Amino acid sequence: MTASAREDGGPHRTEGGPFLPRPPQHHHHHHHHFHHQPLQHRTSSLLQQATTAAGSERHSSREEAQEDQSTPAPALSELKAVVTWLQRGFPFILILLAKVCFQHKLGIAVCVGMVSTFAYANSTFRHQVSLREDRSVFAALWIVMFCSGNIVYIYYTFSHEELHNSLIFSKPNLNSFDFFDLIWVVGITDFVLKYFTIGLKCFVLFLPKILLAFKSRGKFYLLIEELSQLFRALVPIQLWYKYIMGEDPSSSYFLGATLIIIYSLCKSFDLCGRVAAVRKALAVLCSSQSYGVRAGSQQCTEAGDVCAICQAEFRDPIALLCQHVFCEECLCLWFDRERTCPLCRSTVVDSLRCWKDGTTSAHFQIY
Repeated sequence: MTASAREDGGPHRTEGGPFLPRPPQHHHHHHHHFHHQPLQHRTSSLLQQATTAAGSERHSSREEAQEDQSTPAPALSELKAVVTWLQRGFPFILILLAKVCFQHKLGIAVCVGMVSTFAYANSTFRHQVSLREDRSVFAALWIVMFCSGNIVYIYYTFSHEELHNSLIFSKPNLNSFDFFDLIWVVGITDFVLKYFTIGLKCFVLFLPKILLAFKSRGKFYLLIEELSQLFRALVPIQLWYKYIMGEDPSSSYFLGATLIIIYSLCKSFDLCGRVAAVRKALAVLCSSQSYGVRAGSQQCTEAGDVCAICQAEFRDPIALLCQHVFCEECLCLWFDRERTCPLCRSTVVDSLRCWKDGTTSAHFQIY
């Protein structure tokens, strides 16, 4: 075999020896290295791979947690959506309110006037009640004339609607009777009854001390108020029946009957509460309540011979359980508004009876 053939890596043999092929040295070297590399080296490589994978998983989980924290809660997103909707729809809401107010401008003006009249008459009457002997008869007469003038003016201005019919449980003269008409009639009637209630209380205020002591007047104010609230709760019933049934009851008879049954049930519970309140007011009127015992001269002297409420000398002094001494009339007027002793604030009256101070309820009896 020539030298060129040997240099090319072909088969060769020594002289006189058999012909043997050359083994593939490079391939045998890699095979031997793979099968005989140390076990410790392979284990460390696997541990490094596992550690790297775990680290990448923890890093990704931290990123997801940060993304979850940065994401707003669903409730907050809904709130932002509502605020955005209100901001966009606010001009249209104003337009709608302006249109409704313009359509019912007369009714709104009358309502504002009647509310102002009631607030003035109610506060003035309460002030006159608190004055006792120093009350002004002319102020009470002015309240009666002022309320009566408002009633006459309202009914005269809207005489064609015959709104006074609702006072005798009859329907007014209206061409239609929608929801706004219902609120109009019920509101006017309720304010008229409030004015009438204040007028009745003014007549109790007129009475001289000889006929009716000041300490007993709170019971009459309470009874008048409870009777007034009962009557005010009865007046809207026929108006609501008319509104629920509609102009043509046969068109929606089943719906109207169902709504009337529900309204009657709700109204019956309200009326039962009103009747119970009237019975309690009658019981209070017929009973005499004592807040303490008659105070002796020594107790009055220890108290300084001056009532802490009226800042005058004692008149019919009464000693409470806490041993504080006051005038009997002063105590009666005080406990018409409060439950505790004026000085030490210890509880004397278990339950406070509202309306004994002459206040008239401002609650709007809409149903």
